[in-house]
Amino acid sequence: MQISKIIAASILAVCFAQGEKSMQEITKEAKEMKGDSRIFSGDVRITMLFEKNAWRNFSGARVHFSPKARSAWHTHPAGQTLIVTQGVIYTGTKNGIVHKAETGESIACPPNVAHWHGAGLESSGTHIALTQYDKDSNVVWGQKLSDEEYLQAIKQTEKRK
Repeated sequence: MQISKIIAASILAVCFAQGEKSMQEITKEAKEMKGDSRIFSGDVRITMLFEKNAWRNFSGARVHFSPKARSAWHTHPAGQTLIVTQGVIYTGTKNGIVHKAETGESIACPPNVAHWHGAGLESSGTHIALTQYDKDSNVVWGQKLSDEEYLQAIKQTEKRK
């Protein structure tokens, strides 16, 4: 058993020494775009970090929300995970529950739960979105969150402090 491990390690060392192509990928030029005004309110910047591929069934993007910016209502057929990397991100569901996540915290969005997310009234926020796919679908967009719904959600969250 030990001999086979030593042989395997030796073969790997020889392959790397001979310049064998690595199977890993590095994405060097992330594509940045302005959030589409049909599905975002306010100033939103999206940086596509990577797309799904043959062995990875999810995509990744960095999304920056300026103060008062937010997404429209939407669902994810296979779920989504958000990792807050800067500031604060608010997220709410159709049943009226709103949460506030800060830098270093993550948000789990289960499949098919209608929700929105965005920044605060006076603070910006950035998150990494890891979004899974169900076949070729990763998001279903709904109506935009109204200013009234958004203000009420933020106020409700701040009262709970």
